[in-house]
Amino acid sequence: MSHTIRLNEDLGVIVLHAKRSMDLLEIKKAFDEMLELPGFREGLRLVVDFRGSETPISGTEVRQLAEYARSADARWGTTKWSFLASADMTYGLSRIFMALTSDHQVETHVFRNLVDANGWLGLGVDVDEILARTPD
Repeated sequence: MSHTIRLNEDLGVIVLHAKRSMDLLEIKKAFDEMLELPGFREGLRLVVDFRGSETPISGTEVRQLAEYARSADARWGTTKWSFLASADMTYGLSRIFMALTSDHQVETHVFRNLVDANGWLGLGVDVDEILARTPD
């Protein structure tokens, strides 16, 4: 499997760990999987950890993904998504996604490391602790 998705109900966060390269179809599938999780509800936060993978998608596909995310925006409600991306390409693509979704209810931000991501989700828990408390 190219990814795992876990809901930590105690923290109110979903964690997606990318294990290998995820193409556009796999990322769309992951979006759909999250919406079908038992316990999914509006307002959940999301941490997407791309640090262990590459995301070989084009700029055009990022635009398609942003439009696809719009269809689920209302189900997420007003919330925040945090992307962790250490590879330059994944970081850049995530920044493009961030800009293309700036008018969505879901606010996204991409970080190169855990320290910079701490506090942004507003959960009162550092990202490394979120990841530790939401194992694969």
